[in-house]
Amino acid sequence: MAWLLSFDSKNTRDAYRLEIERWFAFCGETGLDPLKARKSHGDVYKRWLELQAGKPVPPKTMQRRISAVSSWYEYLADEEIIDANRFKRTRRPKVSRGYSETTALTRDEARALVAAADSDHGPARLRTSAFIRVLLHTGIRIEEAISADLSALGHERGLRTLRIVGKGTKPKKRRLPVETGYALDRYLEDRARRVGVEVSQLSGRIFVTDTGGRFYRSSASALVTRIGRQAGILAKVTAHVLRHTWASLAAELGADPFEIKEALDHESMDTTMGYVHSGRQLERDPSQLVASALE
Repeated sequence: MAWLLSFDSKNTRDAYRLEIERWFAFCGETGLDPLKARKSHGDVYKRWLELQAGKPVPPKTMQRRISAVSSWYEYLADEEIIDANRFKRTRRPKVSRGYSETTALTRDEARALVAAADSDHGPARLRTSAFIRVLLHTGIRIEEAISADLSALGHERGLRTLRIVGKGTKPKKRRLPVETGYALDRYLEDRARRVGVEVSQLSGRIFVTDTGGRFYRSSASALVTRIGRQAGILAKVTAHVLRHTWASLAAELGADPFEIKEALDHESMDTTMGYVHSGRQLERDPSQLVASALE
């Protein structure tokens, strides 16, 4: 628990908790004392993960899983609970800096997603319309969207803004497009009407449940996936896919890569380029050029 709490980001803590639970499950199944793990155990663990999945684990996912466990052992070594982190020598897949396993939506798919959100039914339909637009129009993380308070909405130099807290509790102000602001206004006006107050009297987070409760990440993620299915998109749509889509479309429409990096709150341009290229890898594959020339 101390190791998990050493990370500032809740998302990182949640992800690493899952990874260490996987490792403990492996140790329990094989009878391995976790404090005696060595490189060879890590090599066996990789094969065990593939057996559990029933298929090869994507390189970046495997790299992340091994790195998470190694991070824990590094912490134990620093605390002198073990003499050294021997797990860190476990071989990890080599992954290109610009590689990403997430594929962005096409422009037509993104439009279909917005249309599906607008066609949603029920008392939360205006929230759905606004929420999908916030993610797709700005590329912010889902956690940033659901944790933003109403006080984070503002204006600056004639533009509407949204103040978010990025990774590592770094505050950042993002521009809200006109279309996004309009969808938010409709949602907030409806929300205020249903509780019998003016919009200015609303408080708490921007996005809440029908009863005014907390809109949890699990519910928000399920909403994005459901709207993706309703849009007829074959691949599973997640909030991270929408973030990649924003980056890919921004680059396609001529945005400066540095400005995309700053908007996404990335520390490295390599990470940003992985987002930008992931949606266009197949379109840029020269295979069709070669086949057409030969046939």
